[in-house]
Amino acid sequence: MFASVVEIQLKPGALDEAVDIARAAIPELRDMTGIKQLISIDKGNDQALVVVIYESQAAQEAATPKAREILGRVIGLAVAHPVRTGCEVNINEQF
Repeated sequence: MFASVVEIQLKPGALDEAVDIARAAIPELRDMTGIKQLISIDKGNDQALVVVIYESQAAQEAATPKAREILGRVIGLAVAHPVRTGCEVNINEQF
């Protein structure tokens, strides 16, 4: 598996709106091939971490245009452009 890890520094008080935008995008994400999981984390201090798990690096790369489009919807709420990095998933276990 492969993941996109997106770090976003939001404007003060913008987290709820950013989460609403992400929730609204879930149907689009479900329609995409290779996406397995979406996790949104409130890090505090108007910082968010989004982790999207894909079947493979190829699936993550194929999703890049759509990911950029969706990230573009929150760009007005961010202090700086979100940073999206790709990485291998070593363990993904649910308990």
